[in-house]
Amino acid sequence: MLLRKALKFIWIIGLLVCYLTPSAQMPTQVDVNKLSDQQVQQIVQEIEKRGLTMDQAIEMARLRGATPSQISQLKTRISELQLNGKQNGLKPISPEEITKPQDSLSQKMPVDTTSNASKIFGFHFFNTQNLSFEPSVNIPVPDSYVLGINDQLMINIWGASQQSYQLLVDANGNVQIPDLGPVQVAGIDFREAEKRIRQRLVAIYSGMGGDKPNTFAEIGLSNLRSIKVNVIGEVYTPGTYTLPATASAFNALYLSGGPNENGSFRNIQVIRQNKVIAEIDVYDFLIHANASNNIVLRDQDILFIPTYDIRVEASGSFKRKGYFELQEGEKLNDLLRYTGGFSNQAYRKRLSITRTTGKQFQVLDITQNEFDSFTLQNGDFIEAGEIIDRYENRVSIEGAVFRPGTFALTEGMKLSELIAKADGVKESVFSNRGVIIRLGKDLSPQTIAFEVSEILGGKNDLDLKREDHVIIQDVFSMREARFIKIYGQVQYPGEYPYRENMSLKDLVFLAGGFTEAASESFIELARRHDYESAAQVSNELADLYQFNISRDLNINSEDAEFKIQPFDYIYVRKAPSYNTQRTVTIEGEVVYPGPYSISNKNERVSDLIKRCGGLTPHAFSKGATLRRLRTDDEAINESLLTAMPDSLLKSAEAQMDDHYKLELRLDDILENPGSIYDYVLREGDELLVPEVTQEIKVSGEVLNPVGLAYQENRSLKYYINRSGGFSPKAKKGKVFIIYSDGTTKVTKGFIGRHYPSPEPGCQIVVPQKPDRPAGDQTSRWLSVASAFSSIAIAIAAVLR
Repeated sequence: MLLRKALKFIWIIGLLVCYLTPSAQMPTQVDVNKLSDQQVQQIVQEIEKRGLTMDQAIEMARLRGATPSQISQLKTRISELQLNGKQNGLKPISPEEITKPQDSLSQKMPVDTTSNASKIFGFHFFNTQNLSFEPSVNIPVPDSYVLGINDQLMINIWGASQQSYQLLVDANGNVQIPDLGPVQVAGIDFREAEKRIRQRLVAIYSGMGGDKPNTFAEIGLSNLRSIKVNVIGEVYTPGTYTLPATASAFNALYLSGGPNENGSFRNIQVIRQNKVIAEIDVYDFLIHANASNNIVLRDQDILFIPTYDIRVEASGSFKRKGYFELQEGEKLNDLLRYTGGFSNQAYRKRLSITRTTGKQFQVLDITQNEFDSFTLQNGDFIEAGEIIDRYENRVSIEGAVFRPGTFALTEGMKLSELIAKADGVKESVFSNRGVIIRLGKDLSPQTIAFEVSEILGGKNDLDLKREDHVIIQDVFSMREARFIKIYGQVQYPGEYPYRENMSLKDLVFLAGGFTEAASESFIELARRHDYESAAQVSNELADLYQFNISRDLNINSEDAEFKIQPFDYIYVRKAPSYNTQRTVTIEGEVVYPGPYSISNKNERVSDLIKRCGGLTPHAFSKGATLRRLRTDDEAINESLLTAMPDSLLKSAEAQMDDHYKLELRLDDILENPGSIYDYVLREGDELLVPEVTQEIKVSGEVLNPVGLAYQENRSLKYYINRSGGFSPKAKKGKVFIIYSDGTTKVTKGFIGRHYPSPEPGCQIVVPQKPDRPAGDQTSRWLSVASAFSSIAIAIAAVLR
C-alpha cells in the first residue's frame, strides 16, 4: 500500500522538480539524489498549495520532459522521507492531503418530518430519493461564471511556443503570470477574464497576434472554489453549507431539506450584501418548469425562508390532494391549477369550503361560475365531491340476443329498436315471454311482461324508459339441464349431456366402449317418471329396461329403436365370473419364497405353505407374521376425524399404514388346516416366516436396555435384572411383551404382579410413568384419606 501511494507522488513531484527549478536548468539536468529532504518537502508543500490534480501533474511531466530515471530516484526519496520524516524534523504528507479539496462539500442530512408535512405540495421536491439536487462539480464552466478568490486557472500554450501555467486567484483578486505581472480577474465573468488574459499573453507570445497566429492559448478552470451559503428561517436543517461555486439556490434548498411545515414555498428570498436580489417561487418550477429564478449563488449569500401567509387544504376528487400555498390576490381557479384540476369522477359544478370564523366553522358552497373570482383564506378546507352513480340515458338487455349489454336511450326509443341494436334474438330464443325490469318513481323495481314473438312481429311494441333492463331467455334456460349417466364396466363412466335421438349404442360409444369385465347380456336402464306419470300417486320410483349389446355394438332391431331420454341412468354390469388376478407374497424361511397368485376364493394360509414347498429347517414358525392390505382407509379416516381432535389426528395418521398385522398361529395352522386360525387369503397379503432366533430384547425404562440370549424356564424378572433392573421412572405394573407373531401380553395383578412368560424373539418393554403436574400427589392422597374417613364413619354408624 505504501508503494502504491508513493507511486502517485512520484509523478507529481517529478513534474514540480522540473517546474520549480530555475528556467536555465533543463529538467533532464536535475539530479534528484542531490536534493535535500527539506527541498523534497518544499516540493510536496508547493503541490498542496497549488492544488494540482493527478491529471494536471501528468500533463506537466509530459510537457517538461521528466525522465524515467528521475521518477525512479524520486520513488526512493519519497519512501525515505515517509519513513524518516520525524528524524529530519519534517511532517510526512499523505496522498490524500495533497489531492483533497480545501473545504469538503456539505452533504444532505436526514430530515425528520410529520405526516402533515409530507402532504404539503412541494415537500417531496426537496425530500425524495429519486430526485436529487446535489450540486455537480464535473460540468463545463459557463461563460457567465464569476471568478473569485481561490479559483484556479489552467493556461496551455501550444504552437510555435509551448508553455503551461497553473494560476491561483490570490486574495487581491489577481492571477500572477510569470514575466507579465498581475491580471485582475476576480468579480468578472469567465468570458471577460479570458479576454483580459489573452490580451496580456500577446506581450510575451507575439505569435498569438496578427491575422495569421502561429501560437495558441487555451484557458480553463482546473479547480473550482467552494462557497459558503447560509440557509435560515423556516427550514428543516438551517445552517451554513459549503457548495461549489456553480451551485444554485435549489442546491442549497435540497441540502437543507427545503421549507419546513411552517415555511413558504412561494416567497424564498436570496439576500446578497444585505439586499434581496431574488424571490423564488418553487410553484413556478413545479407547475410550469420555469427555472429562471433558480439563480447561481455566491459566497456568503443568504437564503431566507419566511413563514407562509395563506395555506389551504384540497381534498376529494382532485388530481393532487394536500396543502397548497397561495399568494396574495390568487383565486380559487389558481388553486385548481396547482391541484392539477378535477379527477375524472369529480362533480365540477360546486365546491364545498369549510372556513374558520375565529369562533366556529362555516360552510360555503361555491358554484362553477364563482371559481375565477372567489378568494380563499388561510386555513380553508376545499372538498370536491364525486358524481352520483346514476345514468341519465341507459338501458340494457341480456339473454338470448347476439350482443347483450348497455345501450344509450334515445328519444322515443322502442323495445324493438333495442333488440335491433343488440343484433336481434338468437335462434334458441324462448319466444313466449320476456320481461322488462323498470324502476318506479320511488325507485322500487317493477316487472313488465311481453311476448317476444309479438315484438318481433311489430305488435304491442313498448316504449323504453331510463334504466330499463330487458331480459329475454332461451329455451335451454327455461328447462332443467338435461343429462344422462352411465355406470359400471365402460371405459369412461360418468355424466354426459343429453342429445336428441341418442341411442344406447351412441352412449356406450361416447363412454369409450366396454371394459373386459363387462357383461354384454346384462345392461340395465333406469328411467324416472315423466311429469304426467309423476302426477299419479304410486310406489314405483323408476321404470327399468334390460338390453343385450355385443362388444362391437350390435343390437337387435327392437332394442335399436329404443331412444334414450333425458335423466336416464344406464348400468353396465360386470360378468359374474370375471376376476383379476390376486397376488399374495410369502418370504423368509420357506422353500420357494416370492409372489403367488390366489387360485380360488377359498385358498388359505395352509394351502400357500404347501404350494411354496413348506418351511425350511431354520424356520421359526412361532415368529411368523401376516400383514394384510388395508381396504377401508376412507372409513378409518372418517372415523378418525369424528373421534379425535386435530391435535391427535396427525399423530394417528402418521401411525397408519397401508397394511395391518394379523395374529398368525402358524403351528396351529399346520397341525389343523382349515381351522379358524387358518385365514382365507386376500389380495396383497404378505406372509413372513423368520429364522430361528434365541434373542430377547429388553427396552424402555431399564438401566441398561440390551439384547439377551433366551434361556428356557427363565422369568421376565430375570431378563429385567440382567438389564440393570427398573429405572426410577419405570411403570412396573404395566410391563408387557411383544411376541414374534405380533401378539402382546401385559402384566396382570394389583397386589401381586404376574408377569407374562418370555419366548425366543420377543421384546420386553418397560413403559415410563406418566408425568403428573405439581400438587397432583397431594390431592390424590387427600382423596384417599377422605374416602377412608367416609368408610370409617359408615362402619361406626353400623356398629351402633
